[in-house]
Amino acid sequence: MISQALLGGSFDPIHNGHLHIAREILRSGLVSGVIFLPNARHNFKQGSVLLDFNTRYDLVASVLEPGMEVWDDDARGSGFTSELLQRLRRKHPERFFFWVIGSDNLEALPRWHDFPWLRENVRFLIIPRPGYPASGSVLKRIRRKTLKIAPSDVSSTLVRQRIQAGKSIAGLVPRSIAARVVSLYKPLLAGHEV
Repeated sequence: MISQALLGGSFDPIHNGHLHIAREILRSGLVSGVIFLPNARHNFKQGSVLLDFNTRYDLVASVLEPGMEVWDDDARGSGFTSELLQRLRRKHPERFFFWVIGSDNLEALPRWHDFPWLRENVRFLIIPRPGYPASGSVLKRIRRKTLKIAPSDVSSTLVRQRIQAGKSIAGLVPRSIAARVVSLYKPLLAGHEV
């Protein structure tokens, strides 16, 4: 059975921290590939995602490295992880998926849509985040593996803040997309709260 890690998110924009996580997951040998799943609808960030789905998808696709893929399965979805995973399991019965989650999101996991199904059917791959110890009460309720990796302090918010302030984003996003990211976000961030 093919084992892959699913890395979902808004990727608004994709940055070196996302790629660092994907590289470390691949380096662990736990899975044969990492799949980026940009979402069209983020139920916890409604109205705050700046770039449209297709542009975010294209940015992700343009920086993939060996062992990484990007899928558009969440392009028209509900934004609910449980529904996305059920669709992916039906579509790829020969694959075993880990759902990647940062320890900063664990506390909210029981409030996710259809948490009982997630708890019973999903294996979570937890990535520790500085300042966010994994909640013991949540850990006891889910099937999981924790991957200890060197943290990255890059975030999409930081990238957007630096663009808005007219500062360089060198080192925060892949060099190949840096100019494009600035040109896409600069007009959107004018007068916008990041």
